[in-house]
Amino acid sequence: MTAEQEPSARPEPGEAARPRAVAKLERPDVRAHVLRAALLAIDEVGPERVRVRDIAERAGMSSGHVMYYFGKRDRILVSTLLLSEDELAERRTAELASVADPHEAVGRFAELYLPASATDVRWRLWAQVIARPPADGQTLARIAGFTGTWARELAGIVDRGIGTGVFRPIGDPEEHATRMCRVMDSLASDVLLGLPGCDAAWARQEAVRAILRELDPGPETRR
Repeated sequence: MTAEQEPSARPEPGEAARPRAVAKLERPDVRAHVLRAALLAIDEVGPERVRVRDIAERAGMSSGHVMYYFGKRDRILVSTLLLSEDELAERRTAELASVADPHEAVGRFAELYLPASATDVRWRLWAQVIARPPADGQTLARIAGFTGTWARELAGIVDRGIGTGVFRPIGDPEEHATRMCRVMDSLASDVLLGLPGCDAAWARQEAVRAILRELDPGPETRR
């Protein structure tokens, strides 16, 4: 099969034929369709146990058709994580833009960053990708880009707080934000492990406390 040929629509043994609607999708739309199915499968089965067959069944496609677009299971997991991060980035920007109070914005930022529970799909995907990182530089650059955008978003909140006198000035808001993201990564690990007392509410409280520790003004400047 050449790169320009579409795979056969014939189902594999034991698999249902893929719907005509899938067959008519353009190539980028098919990839997005598969990734939506992957999110559903990962949520139901878990990223550790999910099979290509699980994804294909939810997409209404054959496993061979899914593999034609992604090559291997690990590539599906990475691509699903990238989709999840892209969608969360849009949501994060929209939600934080509507929060005027810097303290409230810090709390909302931490809530969006951290896992919602020990079974949070996005964070479980991160754990899988970290355990088996992609080898290609382009994907690694995209992953690094997500890390950078989170830090810049938090730095923007800090800058606004400093500008309005709610936070005290600090040397480098972006350095502070990057460091706090690393702190939240550690808190997220405790949540995912299900350590006693380490649930999502605890992680958010600890994250907000760490972020604000260097930002809250002293008694002489507090308004």
